[in-house]
Amino acid sequence: MKLRTITALTAALTLLSPAFTPAMAHAAHVHGVGKLDVVLDGKTLSLHLDSPLINLIGFEHAANSDKDRQAAKDMAKTLRNAAAMFVTSAAAGCTVSSVNLTSAAIEPALLGQSNSAAKAAGHADEDGHADLDADFVFQCAAPEKLQAMDVKLFDAFKGFVSIDVQLVTAKRQAAAKLTAASSSLAFP
Repeated sequence: MKLRTITALTAALTLLSPAFTPAMAHAAHVHGVGKLDVVLDGKTLSLHLDSPLINLIGFEHAANSDKDRQAAKDMAKTLRNAAAMFVTSAAAGCTVSSVNLTSAAIEPALLGQSNSAAKAAGHADEDGHADLDADFVFQCAAPEKLQAMDVKLFDAFKGFVSIDVQLVTAKRQAAAKLTAASSSLAFP
C-alpha cells in the first residue's frame, strides 16, 4: 500500500512539474533558429544541422510546384558546398568527405540524395512543420590547427536569426549562440 502511494505521488509530481511539457515528446521547432552539433574526433570534424525548412527555403510543405522544387534544389546545392558554408582555419587542412541531407517534406532526389540511400529523417507534424537534418563530415589533415569555423549559413539563408551550437572536442565541451553579426565558432 505504501509503495503504491509513493509511486502514484511520484507520477503525479512528474506530470505536474514545470519541466514536464508536451514539447518534451519531440524537439522544439522554432522558426529562425537552427541547431548545430559540432564534434571534432581525431581528424574527423562532424557537423549536424537541424533546422526548420522555413529558415532555408521559406516553406515547410512538400515541394509540389516548379518554384518550390527549384528552391529545394538550390538549397541542397548551397548546403552541399559545405566548405563554403563552414569555413575552417586554413592551416587545419579540412576537406569535405560527405554531406547527407534529409527531410520528411522534401523528396530525397531534390536534396541530391539517391532514393535508395536516403530516408526521410525530418519530422512533419500535424501543423505542417518540417525540418531539414543535414550531416557534414570533414577530414582535417592537422586538426590541432583548427582555431575557428566561420558559419556562413546566415549569408546564404536569410531565414536564420540564430543558431544554437553544441561543441565537443577532446579538450572541451561548449555551447554558443551564433547570429549574423557573430557567426564564428572558436575551437580550443
